[in-house]
Amino acid sequence: RHRGTPRRARRSARRRFLSLARAGSPTMATTALLAPTRLASPAGDATTRVRRARTATIARARRDNLRKAPIAAAAASSTTTTELPPPALANPDACTRASDYTSRRGAVPYKDAAVDVDIMVNDGARAAIAAAGAERFVSLIDPSNPKLLRLLRVMEDGWDAIGVRNKNAGHHSLWPEAFEAGRSLLEEAFPEECDPKFGGEVLSGVAFVGDDMKDRAIDFMQRRPKTDFTMSKYNPLGRLHRDPDAIDYKQPGWMETAMPGSAPFGAEEEEDGAYSYRYYNVWLARTPLDASGQVYENPLCLLLPRDEGAKEWDYEIRKPEDNVGAKEETIGEMMGRAAKNPLSAAPIVMSMFSTRRGQKKEDQFEFTDPNYMSRGSPELTPDDAHTWITHPFVAFDSFDMWHGAAKWDGDEKKAVIDSAADLMRARQDASKGRVSMELRFRARCKPGGREGVPFSPLSSAYRGGVFTPDTVRPSGGEYDLEKGTTR
Repeated sequence: RHRGTPRRARRSARRRFLSLARAGSPTMATTALLAPTRLASPAGDATTRVRRARTATIARARRDNLRKAPIAAAAASSTTTTELPPPALANPDACTRASDYTSRRGAVPYKDAAVDVDIMVNDGARAAIAAAGAERFVSLIDPSNPKLLRLLRVMEDGWDAIGVRNKNAGHHSLWPEAFEAGRSLLEEAFPEECDPKFGGEVLSGVAFVGDDMKDRAIDFMQRRPKTDFTMSKYNPLGRLHRDPDAIDYKQPGWMETAMPGSAPFGAEEEEDGAYSYRYYNVWLARTPLDASGQVYENPLCLLLPRDEGAKEWDYEIRKPEDNVGAKEETIGEMMGRAAKNPLSAAPIVMSMFSTRRGQKKEDQFEFTDPNYMSRGSPELTPDDAHTWITHPFVAFDSFDMWHGAAKWDGDEKKAVIDSAADLMRARQDASKGRVSMELRFRARCKPGGREGVPFSPLSSAYRGGVFTPDTVRPSGGEYDLEKGTTR
């Protein structure tokens, strides 16, 4: 009863109680004891009011929490039972008109200038693969494939925690769940090269570096557009290339380490023959797809092999000095791009303060292939016989197939966007550019004694002595894929 009463008043009340009790009047003593509570000082009344108000507030909060608990539990249940689709499949319009498109017009980035070509898509791409006999080189992954959906979920779960945290690229051991999911897709797509039940084997990573240099590995890579707010040196690569010819760092002796058991043709081999290696890339779009079933911008275009891989396409060798005088983007062009997409201004501003401004492109990479400058870079020359395909989810041989980021024809792209049920969303998705991810693997098998299973062009070039760390494969070169060597 005395809570909130000043201490001096309580002491005075106790003294009066004791004096009256000794005088033999218990009733008066009790009244005197209670009196300070009813006649407390103004300060005591204020303290009491504050404490009572705080007690009431806590009580109300507890009642509110009890009322909200069922709502929170239902929300948690909804989160666990209803899984959101991965970003690439989040657009309700995605793939709704895929059957209407077997090809789309696009600009492919050849050496000196982009060339407008028909890029085969959907069923058109599947027919082109079959006609070129390229089923061992590339496989289009159906968006409804459960194994793909599992990989997309794994990718989304680790995108920031693993990918972004490791600067958008790294060693396969950083992300074992993703590589395990990717392996199951490869075993399904290329059984004779990848599935142990058919004599194949999948090895994670490209092994450009050993375990002592994992910090330089690029077994997985997240690509973002140059205009993306999150800066990344891995952008959709417009230049047509094959992965072993790129500037990425490769440790001396990487070929012997990465391709054991692939002895030179004619050398002493194991009893059941030498291994044939293929370097498969599992490529996944992360940005929403349009109604035609493709990415809105910068589609990954793939060139189908020539003569089922038995002959190289023609190309020239570009050296770093050939890039001198190349036209760079003007300030006006940069500002115009920023006006269309304000987020694209962030990389422009950051580049102005970069300590690497003015450096040659080859010098702006922290680690590069020591042989790149002397070896040069093969540059594909245009040919009417080239057949280009694209798909938002694809597994392909990145060492034997030319590939790069194309650009859709503007009028056709606009028509696809304008046909969307949700036009505002389609325009927003189209403005984001293309974000993607790739997982890199090696696959090997022993073709010897297995009828109909050829060596890869890469292994034929390596065993024939025309693919070395400091040389590129010969333009127009021919291979004997049955023996695994050059012609």
